[in-house]
Amino acid sequence: MASSDSSFFTPPTRTSNDALTQQIPLGRESRTFLYYKVCLDGRVMFQKTLRPEYLGQQYWRETLRKEFELGSQLTSDYVVRYVGITDTTDECSVLMDYVNGLTLAETLEQEPDYFRKTKHLHKFVVQLCLALHELHSHAALHLDLKPSNIMLTHVNHDLRLIDLGCGYTDVRPDTIGHTARYSAPEQLAGSLDLDARTDIYALGRVLAEIGDCLPAPYRQIATRAMSQRREDRFQTVDEILELLNRPRRWRWVAAAALVMLAAAVGGAYWQQRGAPYELRDSLFLYTDECDSVFLRVLSVADHSVAVVQPPDSLCPYTDDFILPDSVVHEGHVFYVTDIDSCAFANCRDLGNIKLPATLTTIGHEAFAGCLGLHNIHLPPSLREVKMAAFINCSTLAFISWPASVVEVPRNCFVACKGLRQIELPEGVTTIRQDAFCDCASLTDISLPASLVGIDRGAFYKCTSLRTITLPEGITRLDEYLFYECTALSEIRVLATEPPAISTIVDTSFHGVVRVPPAALEEYKNAPGWRRLNLESLEL
Repeated sequence: MASSDSSFFTPPTRTSNDALTQQIPLGRESRTFLYYKVCLDGRVMFQKTLRPEYLGQQYWRETLRKEFELGSQLTSDYVVRYVGITDTTDECSVLMDYVNGLTLAETLEQEPDYFRKTKHLHKFVVQLCLALHELHSHAALHLDLKPSNIMLTHVNHDLRLIDLGCGYTDVRPDTIGHTARYSAPEQLAGSLDLDARTDIYALGRVLAEIGDCLPAPYRQIATRAMSQRREDRFQTVDEILELLNRPRRWRWVAAAALVMLAAAVGGAYWQQRGAPYELRDSLFLYTDECDSVFLRVLSVADHSVAVVQPPDSLCPYTDDFILPDSVVHEGHVFYVTDIDSCAFANCRDLGNIKLPATLTTIGHEAFAGCLGLHNIHLPPSLREVKMAAFINCSTLAFISWPASVVEVPRNCFVACKGLRQIELPEGVTTIRQDAFCDCASLTDISLPASLVGIDRGAFYKCTSLRTITLPEGITRLDEYLFYECTALSEIRVLATEPPAISTIVDTSFHGVVRVPPAALEEYKNAPGWRRLNLESLEL
């Protein structure tokens, strides 16, 4: 992936001295090419290789050269970076950044509500336009824009445009194909008179794939982009970007007025949709003598409410904040059980927050970007914390984790650069992907004996981490766990049987891995472990 803050890592350009130590076949294959995830001197890249039966056909070699020639010119953060080509008698392949993420098609399947948040949709469309702008500014077209050729990184959901195999330039107009469903009329007609508006048509098709999540302004963009006549479409992606970046101040003013009005009448009922007597799903602003909070009724039968994101992302929360255990609404007592997705996201002035003893769920990105949040105590009533709940809380220094939440979710503490130590209690079984990624100050983490699995990249770029002890019950250690942990000098593994691994450290690791004395020889013969500097634990 490209060199940005959201990158999992940025691999170097391949040289003749680099060693290709691993080549893992990927399921994504075609009639003409094979695809691999390769490990090059401890760095993971994506390799696209011409099948052996086509090595003698100059047309396909030239196609791959053309793809590399185009890709190597592009520098946008939103287009996959091409880093090398091999063109010999026995091999014809290109190397590019390995994008750690999901395709748009996979994202729509696995996170169907992701684009219901306008900020996510807006970010996606802007980044897609910027990627196409990069191509078009190099007198090139993509010509195969579709959900499977657009990836979103696991960290921050940044866009990467991939697969330039159908790329078309003013000096190399031949192209090898397209996908009919996303192809403009002129492309389907076989015309070589193609321009930026051909890619813009496909952009409209991609937006249409998002379906019911698409708000009216974005539906209008998609409709115009898919016009049959090129002259009726946007003429450049810059026109779309200009439309997207127009000020929306009137919406902020309206939201602020709503907050002031509700507060002025002492927490009056605020009905967003439905009849006034339908309590379920109704939204209201609750106000006591200290704080105000936006809530939604989850269940009348269970007397439960959720804290929700303020209208139009306006954040009224400042300084230290107390979230009540219960509230009274329309004559009923409700208990605060959930914090909804993005409820406190980007509340930069929020200080510490006291969570209620009735809380059971913290949603996706609930506290994302809360730059003033320093300490937080998660109550024992909590049962689930969802993905990226505390991502980019850069000043968060302390958090108490309850035994009742058995998984640390994916991306939970990404870029929490102030987090120095954390103790996970007995009961926690799994640390999910990228959970502590880029926690640059983390020096001490205590892992419980109940822990059995750690997902890929969980401690990537924890540059202050010096030692870590993996408990006896650990059975699974996924790849990239300690990549770019430049201060790491000792890994203590208490497991008496070597967990299956591929590559958990990169070439920056020069430390020692200590294992139980009785299992030392078994570790030395185990795949992945035998490449490490193994020594006996001092018991």
